[in-house]
Amino acid sequence: MQSTNSSPWPNTALSTKTQFDTPDLQTAGCVFSRADETIQADATSHTNYYAFLSATVLPAKLLALLIRMTKKHVGIIESIGPLRWTFKKMLYDNFCIGFRKDEILAKTQELRRIGFTGIVLANAREAQPTADANVGSVIGDAQCEEWVENNLESVQQADPGDYVGLRFTGAGTAAAKFLADFSAACKSHSPEEASKIYSAEMEHYVAQVKRVCAAAEERRVRVLIDAESSMYQRAIDCAALSNMDKVKLHLNHSIKHGYVLGIKMVRGAYLHTELDKQSLHVSKQQTDEAYDATVQFLLQEAKAVPWKADIMLATHNAQSVRKAFDLYTSTQVVSNHSGNREPQIRGVTFSQLMGMADEVSMDLVNKIGIAKKEKSIRHLTEADSINVYPRLGVYKYTAWGSLRDCLLYILRRAEENKDAVARTQDTAFAVMRELQSRVLRRS
Repeated sequence: MQSTNSSPWPNTALSTKTQFDTPDLQTAGCVFSRADETIQADATSHTNYYAFLSATVLPAKLLALLIRMTKKHVGIIESIGPLRWTFKKMLYDNFCIGFRKDEILAKTQELRRIGFTGIVLANAREAQPTADANVGSVIGDAQCEEWVENNLESVQQADPGDYVGLRFTGAGTAAAKFLADFSAACKSHSPEEASKIYSAEMEHYVAQVKRVCAAAEERRVRVLIDAESSMYQRAIDCAALSNMDKVKLHLNHSIKHGYVLGIKMVRGAYLHTELDKQSLHVSKQQTDEAYDATVQFLLQEAKAVPWKADIMLATHNAQSVRKAFDLYTSTQVVSNHSGNREPQIRGVTFSQLMGMADEVSMDLVNKIGIAKKEKSIRHLTEADSINVYPRLGVYKYTAWGSLRDCLLYILRRAEENKDAVARTQDTAFAVMRELQSRVLRRS
């Protein structure tokens, strides 16, 4: 039976206290502890904890081997009971939110209980690229229809004020091939010409996306369309932007095309699979500097032309998170005192993957908890029946789906987020040392 607790300790809450016995935990931002500050070293607790630990402390070469073998033999893993149980406990239960409705609901409630504003819920299924010329059309494709139904299910599982992640290549092999072919055509044709060449396929694909967006609008859930590899991105841009014409009609109060822009900023995704190496920074430092500079421009720089935006910073980088949080809250204090009642930035939210960078997430939970008590910025944390999204929040990006789908999703994320995996290892070791210290004191 799947655990409904986001902590590796049964009946355990995540505490944001900073008084720790183990020095390494002074900077961890959170620790696993029982409400009465007593940890019983029972067998069940050890089983769950070491399962969690075993998934995060593997040497790099062994982790790489695990990734390759799992990708190759995922069907075998799913069909053999002991292997299925092992991978479920090691990876699935810690990095995915569940498969059944009751599992998803229980973990979502637990995340809210410990202080998260909400979740970003995404179906884990991903299509693998193929060069097979015999792949059929996306029009009438069964995999594409199943993708729509899965995303409609995501919308229904999310609460008003949550987000739903929409990954276009998850629509199946035919959809992935269409996206790749369209994006390739954009290299020799304009997007408008490519749209004419693939007009029937694009029209069908856009119609499917609109079905999901309409359901999300009705449920008051925001949709995040994932950026993907440049192999697919031009087609994704066309499909996403085709919905803007309708939006613009309702934004005549804005200057020119001054609609409220939704921005989700990420970095490092698809680093190892990106074919266009010219689009990459030459170093991680340059990537970090570009990311932070963009955030600063959005939050602080003066704008000659007024525009409005909602921003989500999807990052595991603790330094970037601290800079952005401090910059946004300080500028909003200034704006509030100056009588500016229509802020240019309507909201800033943060998101980290479930099971990764939990110390970053919990530090944000702690900061937002403090902000709720400060009169000058308390308004940023408040939501109501009219505006279900606070202007300052922290969300966990969670994937749902079968063990097969989620394993492939987890392994791709592990490849992309090696720094986050390394931090998870450090935190896991620190928690283990803290546990050992407490157990020894009580023995």
